[in-house]
Amino acid sequence: MRLGEPLRRLGPGAAMIVLAGMALLLSDTGRRPSPEGPPRVAVFQFNSQEILNEGLRGMYDALRDRGWEDGKTMLVERFNSENDMPTAASIARELVSGRFGYVFTVSTNCLQAVAKANREGRVKHVFGVVANPREAGIGINPNDPSDHPKNMVGIGSLMPVGELLAMARRINPQLRRVGLPWNPSQANSETYTRMAREAAGPMGIELLEGNVDNTSMVGEVTSSLAGRGAEAIMLTGDLTVSLAMDTLLATAAQSRIPVFSTLPVAVGRGALFAIGADYYRIGRQLGELAARVLSGEDPNRMPIVYELPKKFVVDPRAGARLGARWSFPPDALAEATVKSD
Repeated sequence: MRLGEPLRRLGPGAAMIVLAGMALLLSDTGRRPSPEGPPRVAVFQFNSQEILNEGLRGMYDALRDRGWEDGKTMLVERFNSENDMPTAASIARELVSGRFGYVFTVSTNCLQAVAKANREGRVKHVFGVVANPREAGIGINPNDPSDHPKNMVGIGSLMPVGELLAMARRINPQLRRVGLPWNPSQANSETYTRMAREAAGPMGIELLEGNVDNTSMVGEVTSSLAGRGAEAIMLTGDLTVSLAMDTLLATAAQSRIPVFSTLPVAVGRGALFAIGADYYRIGRQLGELAARVLSGEDPNRMPIVYELPKKFVVDPRAGARLGARWSFPPDALAEATVKSD
C-alpha cells in the first residue's frame, strides 16, 4: 500500500469533522453578545460631597442634552471610593481592566488614580471638578494645554483664593489674621494654600495654618486657629475639610468669627460669603466634553480646558451676628447673589 493511501481514505471523514466544528462555532457566535452596542462608561467620584454631586448632575444633564442617556445610548456604572485613597486606587485598576471603554472622573484624587492606572491608555478618560490638573503629576504640560496623555482630556477650574481674601479685606478693612485648616496630602489643597500664602502677604494678612489628616480633626483644628487669634476662617476646596464643613462652621460660630469660602454651598449653612465655582456649570462643561469623546472625537487632539464659571454669594445675616466690622458695603452686595432663605 502506498503511503498516501491512508490519508486519502481519511480525507472525507476529516473534512466532515472540520465542517461540523465550523457549524457549531458559527451557531455559538450567533448566541454571543455582539461587541458592538452602547459604549460602556464608568463614572468615578472620590466621595459623596455636595460639590461633586452637583458636578455630576450637570454632567448627566449635558450628556442627555447631547443624546447620551444611560440604558439607551450608553451603559453607565457608578463608582465611589468614599474618601479613601487605597480604595480609589483599587477601583481605578478595575476601571481600566477591559470592562469599560470610557471613564469619567470627578475630583483630583480620582483623576490621579485613573491616570496612574491608565498609563497604557486602555480607556478614554475625561475629567472635571479638578482645580489644577497641571500640578496633579499626571503628565500634563503646564505651558501647553494640548500636550497631555493621549487618551485623556478634561477641565481645570482653579478657585480664586486671592479674590476671596481681597473681598474679606474689603468687607472688614481691619482684618489681619485668617485661619486656614487644610490637608497637606491633597494636591488641590496644597495649591490653594500656596495661593493663599502668596495673596495674604502683600495684603498684610497673616495666614495661620492648621493641618488636618481626617475629618474628625477639623473641629479641633478650627478651634485651635481661633485660639491662636484668627479673626476669620477660610474654607477652600480641600475635600477633607469640606466633608466636615458643618463642624467647621459650628466651631467658628462658637468663637464668634466668620467663615468665608471658595464653596458657594457653605453660604446658607453659616458662612458669611463665598466666591467660587458654579459646580453645576462645571459639570455641564464636563458633560459636553465627554459627549464629544463618546461621539468619536480623539482626546489626543483636544486641549485641556481651563475655565471657571464663578459664583459670589453672601449671607448678610451671618455678618449681622458678628458686629459692624463685618458689614457688606452696598457695592459688594450689588455684585453678589444674596442668600435670604
